[in-house]
Amino acid sequence: MRTEYGHDTAGLLLDGAFPHAVWYIDGPSPALLDPGPTVVAQETLKTLEAMGFDPDAIEYVVPSHIHVDHAGGAGWLVGQLSRARAVFHTRGAPYMLDVTKLAAGTEEVFGKEWLDVFGELLPVPPDRLIMVEEGSHLELGGRDYRIVFMPGHSLDHIGVYDEEHRALYCGHGLGNYLPERRWMPETPMTLPYFDVAASIESIRRARDLSPRYLLPAHTGFLAANPAFAIDSVERVTREIGELVQAGMAAGRTLDAMEEEVRTYFFAKPEKADRSYLPTVMAYVRYYERQARRKAEAG
Repeated sequence: MRTEYGHDTAGLLLDGAFPHAVWYIDGPSPALLDPGPTVVAQETLKTLEAMGFDPDAIEYVVPSHIHVDHAGGAGWLVGQLSRARAVFHTRGAPYMLDVTKLAAGTEEVFGKEWLDVFGELLPVPPDRLIMVEEGSHLELGGRDYRIVFMPGHSLDHIGVYDEEHRALYCGHGLGNYLPERRWMPETPMTLPYFDVAASIESIRRARDLSPRYLLPAHTGFLAANPAFAIDSVERVTREIGELVQAGMAAGRTLDAMEEEVRTYFFAKPEKADRSYLPTVMAYVRYYERQARRKAEAG
């Protein structure tokens, strides 16, 4: 199921509405993967009913990570669906049991209007939350799925791997693949916290799985040549990092580095579809954290 909602007030993806793909796994113990924020979760249940499915049969709600555009509807869903439990990595679970810090971080990135964009953010009751780690297994739709830990975009990001069909639900862990330029994916960057090294390691972990299919969150099914897509997002993530590091070393301003990123993606920066200032800021914050840690270590 694909949908658009709200407006990307932070400019993280594009100037306009958010695209989002929700994945429904039918069969015994049906599941929703990356249900999105509450506004999308509400639309999803209506869509499932219109397609002839029984939403109340859903047993698992599995966000790839706790960011509100992926997991914001989890608390609302488990309140609506009598059987459903929400699945989170152990790193992310505390932020869904008490959403105070998650709400504050969302407002920092998207501004005070974030509730109008995403809808209400409700906590998940402890008895409706399942914690997983790397290598955990879930039976979704009657098949075995393995949890793959893919931090970087967030500290708690997971992938869900269907080993029988070699299909990797990769959430936001492998960046974004925009239909008009699949040869040049967006990096897995985000605000306020992005870990470049962890992202590259997660991308390489995905490559080691040799998936036949990739299922990203924001733009949907990616069947054609997943190996090329994985190689591309690693290259872009690494090269943008190198560009920003060089800019920081040379004392360039954020705006100057942003123009270099637009040039990297589009050759002529004026052809860019949006500002890449959030991308630059995400990388700069990462390298500044690394410098502070190195200085503190002596």
